[in-house]
Amino acid sequence: MRSCSNKGWKTALIPYFPKEIREKLNSLPDDVEVEEIRIRIGKPIQILYGINELIVEADNFLVGESECQELLDNICFHSIYAWEDELKNGFITLPGGYRIGLSGRAVIQDGAVKRIADITSFNIRIARECKGCADKVMPYILDVDGAPLSTLIVSPPGFGKTTLLRDIARQVSDGINGARACKVCIADERSEIAGSWRGIPHNDLGLRTDVLDSCPKAWAMGRLLRTMSPEVIVTDEIGSEPDAMAIMDAATCGVAVLASAHGGSLNEVLKRSSLRKITNSGTFKRYLLLSRSRGIGTLEQVADENMNLLFRRENCG
Repeated sequence: MRSCSNKGWKTALIPYFPKEIREKLNSLPDDVEVEEIRIRIGKPIQILYGINELIVEADNFLVGESECQELLDNICFHSIYAWEDELKNGFITLPGGYRIGLSGRAVIQDGAVKRIADITSFNIRIARECKGCADKVMPYILDVDGAPLSTLIVSPPGFGKTTLLRDIARQVSDGINGARACKVCIADERSEIAGSWRGIPHNDLGLRTDVLDSCPKAWAMGRLLRTMSPEVIVTDEIGSEPDAMAIMDAATCGVAVLASAHGGSLNEVLKRSSLRKITNSGTFKRYLLLSRSRGIGTLEQVADENMNLLFRRENCG
């Protein structure tokens, strides 16, 4: 049974916002399934939900420099210097797995980005669990014994990859919907899968799941492989050659890998130079393509390692 919710976002997030922005957000109808809140200096608040957007134009309010600074202070818990690593990477994750993307002026030192300063844009992504959203895909990603096959989930940003990945991890960990119960380890670089805060996951990931949070995913996968004896490793948004090498290392050790990557089609992912070695190796036994054609997380295609289609949604183009 599918059960999706992000209803708690107002309680979790609104206290971080300056007063004038809080008032605007509190006025939103409760039935609006908010996915992103965009705050930009000199612009009205933008709310994204599904394929729609809402520009909050009440009282002709435009976000000012003081609101941006207050929001930054609040999400850094009034200790910006304690969050330098996160600011350098361009995002901060709050309790509950709410990720806030940041942009502004990059400070370069010795040829590398030291931090992002003069922050003028915030992208607040609303975390949500959707238990049961993986029910439809489970028959395609399990072998005859119920063990998960290494699987790559593909879609553009914001199409439900992480939500689906989270529910697959939960079902495999708990051994439901035909899955054999497995030890699952999650390499959660951006704290989005588990929604961890101070190491404690806020999302339901199943009984047999361990999480390594807030570190580069390639390093995390290697460490989990060598210290936590996983049967399954889960990670999000792979794209670099070190990511690919870590996944191939896990696969050669008999560990299934469940991962996601950005792409508008399966062919786009196959052509990416940083992932070509892993896609050519046959490491992933299943590829899933998601869209928004019938809502976030619509399953469009399932293919095997040779790109033979096992499922294609009717009327998809």
